[in-house]
Amino acid sequence: MNRMASILADPTFPPQSFLHPFCYNVSAGASMKTRKIHKVIYSEIIPPSLIALAVLTFVVFTREFGRLAELLIRKDADAFTVLGVIIALLPKILIFTVPFAFLIGTLVGFIRLSADSEVVAMRAGGVSIYQMLWPVIKLNLGVAVTTFLLTFVLLPQGNWTLRQIQHQVGLRPIGSQIKPRVFNEDLPQVILYIEDQDLKNSAWKGVFLSDTGSSGEQRIILSSQAFPLFSSNAQRLQLHFEEGWIYTVNPESPEKDTLTRFQTLDVPINFPAVQQIEAGSKRPREKNFYELWSGLEDADQEIRRRSSIELQKRIALPLSALIFAVLGVTLGANTPRSSRGYGFIVSMLVVFLYYILFASGTELAENGDLAIGWGVWGADLVLGLIALFTLRYSQIPSNVLRAIPNLGPLVRISRYTERVIEAFRNIFRGFFRRVRNWSASVGKIRLRLARVIDLYVIRIFMLYFLLTLGVCVSLFYLFTFFELIDDIFENSVPQVLFLDYFFYLFPHILMLLVPISMLIATLVTFGVLDKTNQILALKSCGVSVFQIAVPVLALALTVSALIFVTQEYILPYANQRQDNLRNLIKGRPVQTYYQGGRSWIFGEENRLYNYNHFDSERSTFAELSIYQLDITKNQLYQHTYARSAVWNAFDQNWQLYNGWERSFRDNKLEYSTFDEKVSSMREEPSYFEAEVKESSKMTYLELKDYIEGLQQGGFEVDHLKTELYTKLSFPFVSFIMPILGIPFAFTIGRKGALYGIAAGVLLGIFYWGAFGVFGVLGSNGLLSPLLAAWGPNLLFGAGGALLLSAVRT
Repeated sequence: MNRMASILADPTFPPQSFLHPFCYNVSAGASMKTRKIHKVIYSEIIPPSLIALAVLTFVVFTREFGRLAELLIRKDADAFTVLGVIIALLPKILIFTVPFAFLIGTLVGFIRLSADSEVVAMRAGGVSIYQMLWPVIKLNLGVAVTTFLLTFVLLPQGNWTLRQIQHQVGLRPIGSQIKPRVFNEDLPQVILYIEDQDLKNSAWKGVFLSDTGSSGEQRIILSSQAFPLFSSNAQRLQLHFEEGWIYTVNPESPEKDTLTRFQTLDVPINFPAVQQIEAGSKRPREKNFYELWSGLEDADQEIRRRSSIELQKRIALPLSALIFAVLGVTLGANTPRSSRGYGFIVSMLVVFLYYILFASGTELAENGDLAIGWGVWGADLVLGLIALFTLRYSQIPSNVLRAIPNLGPLVRISRYTERVIEAFRNIFRGFFRRVRNWSASVGKIRLRLARVIDLYVIRIFMLYFLLTLGVCVSLFYLFTFFELIDDIFENSVPQVLFLDYFFYLFPHILMLLVPISMLIATLVTFGVLDKTNQILALKSCGVSVFQIAVPVLALALTVSALIFVTQEYILPYANQRQDNLRNLIKGRPVQTYYQGGRSWIFGEENRLYNYNHFDSERSTFAELSIYQLDITKNQLYQHTYARSAVWNAFDQNWQLYNGWERSFRDNKLEYSTFDEKVSSMREEPSYFEAEVKESSKMTYLELKDYIEGLQQGGFEVDHLKTELYTKLSFPFVSFIMPILGIPFAFTIGRKGALYGIAAGVLLGIFYWGAFGVFGVLGSNGLLSPLLAAWGPNLLFGAGGALLLSAVRT
């Protein structure tokens, strides 16, 4: 209040100097005071808006980029492709996060002014709500213009670029990442297996290649070594084999199979051509303003309607920034001082209301169930009327607006949150009191009991943690709703099914957002304590910074343990359920996680199995081929084929039916057929029943057993090993985040609280990026899986501990 009082105390700033609700007197004194008031308002709004923009964009970006990360990794995308994806995704995210961030900033800024009675001081000095609104309107005009630029220029170009990258990367084979001792299935119609690789001359040692041509004839090549030669455009691969055998067999006439020896052999492999998408195939969201305007003159009524909807969407969305400005000022300026967290709750409800109305109305308009004007502009109209209502009654000396936050559910939620925290505090207080009494009576155990200051710090930390987590989770749900709304209307998805999907998605969201929420809560908690000189007061009482940080670190360790428990006992089931529900929403059949056709697997005693289908319930093979070979010696000894194979549980052996056998032992070619035969294969059905799941749908022990089975079968497991170790390292991120946040919160000094928050959030983003980079390196075998999983934790944990040790206690 001191700032505003000093500005308004000057006699050149009388109340009667206002000539218009939005204008000040043009006198020099009044103009100077006007600029000072505007400067105060800007200083309260812009910093929290920028911080909110960084956090919200980061949260949404991790979700959007994560959907493409697996494709980029598996297809060996280069750095420029990844950078192109990042740039293409940003406009799609910023069109929502920019207006939302400035709504949060406006609410936080005016709640701060209201809490310090500066709004009261301005009103006492004759400054109406309209004059307070004017600088915010000017600021949000810039936000609206920025959003216009995003929607009309950058968004369509980003969508078009992203579609091209997805198309090109989706067809790009992994040519340079053929790995030893695994089956490489990324080459068209070719299965490639190599025993070893000479990194000096790029030679492959002990090569097995199975090639199935269009004629149905199968060709198997065994070679002591091969050299891969790629064309300049990476669309053609020439394999140069040395010293080997070619075995060719036609399923229609297997008795005519051949085995030929060669000294050198060149095999060309053509990759699918990366076709460019024609410009005419652009969808409305990928068209710029000129292309959409041209679509309005198209003869096709459907194209005209969709072009009109897309064009009006790009106008209506940026204008929401001006509506948010009015709501932010009127609701923030009339906030009760006791309602902590009110700004976040109100901003989330406002944004949810607007974007749900906007998405639903647009979808109804596209389906022809609602007029285009009402569908696209309905959300702006509803929020605009609410904004005018709040603006009208915020200037009247009445309790209309104050009755809303005092009696409405918004502040009630905030107060219920505080009551829950208070209840937990009482529980812990009673628990520690009983422990203290018990330890005093026994006289053998001395425990450091939670004191009043510990509970006070935990209470503040939990408040900001729950608020931050609530905002991030809500934003995640909001963008998920936007992604699925087309499928919801198209497939007539029941509301219960959609709510079930959101319910089972919640554990996955918590795993992603709890660490960043821990970081922000730590920064805000210690930043507020330091800014209000509470840290200084505690130091003067002999309480060190480390003692103040202990309860937060203990709570962070508890959260990490809960994250691990959730990851092990809740997340696998929840992920499987939410994937099934998502498939139903998308109109796809529910997928099973049992592999029905993993066609190549190594067995015992140099046996290689190839089958078309394996029924795990009946323990039955369809079209089973058994190769007895030795890749290291470049020898094929026997090939047995059976139309079907059944496990005999009583005799513990495999029965082969309707097949043939070719033997190449001792330079003799022997061919025979059979109706029924007992096979010498010793592997039981459980060996072929390996459950194929994503690592996120398995516990640590399940994934460990799964990796061991795949290793025995000759499959690549580097990425799975990285994910295995990540299951142990990831929960500790929630513990390391406060270690990073505490020293940055104390570096605030005279630079302002938001300086430390911005630096800490930026560091958190680097942490997340390092986690992703290390994971990619580990998945591609460029880094040890153990180091890839634990590297970021060790790096940033050590850095945070070093910074924490340098804090003045």
